[in-house]
Amino acid sequence: MSTTHDFSAKRIVAGYEKKAILHEIDVAIPSNKISVIIGANASGKSTLLKTLARLIKPTSGDAVLDGNKISAFPSKQLAQLLGLLPQSPVVPEGIIVSDLVARGRFPYQTFLKGMDIEDYIAITEALEIMGITDLADRCVDELSGGQRQRVWIAMAMAQQTDILLLDEPTTFLDIAYQVEILDLLTDLNRKRGTTIVMVLHDINLSARYADYIFAVHKGKLVAEGTPKEIISEELIKRVYGLDCAVIKDPVSNSPFVVPKGRYHVS
Repeated sequence: MSTTHDFSAKRIVAGYEKKAILHEIDVAIPSNKISVIIGANASGKSTLLKTLARLIKPTSGDAVLDGNKISAFPSKQLAQLLGLLPQSPVVPEGIIVSDLVARGRFPYQTFLKGMDIEDYIAITEALEIMGITDLADRCVDELSGGQRQRVWIAMAMAQQTDILLLDEPTTFLDIAYQVEILDLLTDLNRKRGTTIVMVLHDINLSARYADYIFAVHKGKLVAEGTPKEIISEELIKRVYGLDCAVIKDPVSNSPFVVPKGRYHVS
């Protein structure tokens, strides 16, 4: 099981160049749980995730991990605690699957120390968990979108961090691959206790897979809690500007959002 960590953001103001996107956001990430950040396009979801990952330096406030500002962590030390899968990672040309997954072990390497048995065990386990052992010698360029996403997640898993941040891990995947990826991440959380924080677009998948949801609107946190606590017609209207009905998902018993739209059968 992964270690429990105190991971939070304190009054974060952050953005790009001189434009603030986040406005004094406070979040406390539940340890060993799956959290999902939801919100409309340009609401600040990815900006919040990137600030938590130290990819964006906040104008004020900071993310705090176990009582220490993440800005104060040496890079390799932080990378042993916190992993990130960005929205559109760039595949190095011609690289094979096993070599890309092996890059997850970089935080444990030193100038004089190459790969050791622990590294190879971590890589093998990541390949096995993601079900891509048979793809180990394949070129990543040749794989389908769903297979590539498995490889990227395997690389993040090989990093063996207690906290894993993922920015829209199901983007551009069909529904079967989306469910498959989210099932695999849920297995990782349940078996290893990995704290997972994701940005997702699909509100119904968010409600089904999240233990906890952060709803962001115009750079501010407007609601947080379990899906059953916060997913409501009023919240969806406020965050997405969408008229809807919220019913019970017949499979997971989680809230299920049904858009009304302008045209519907009465």
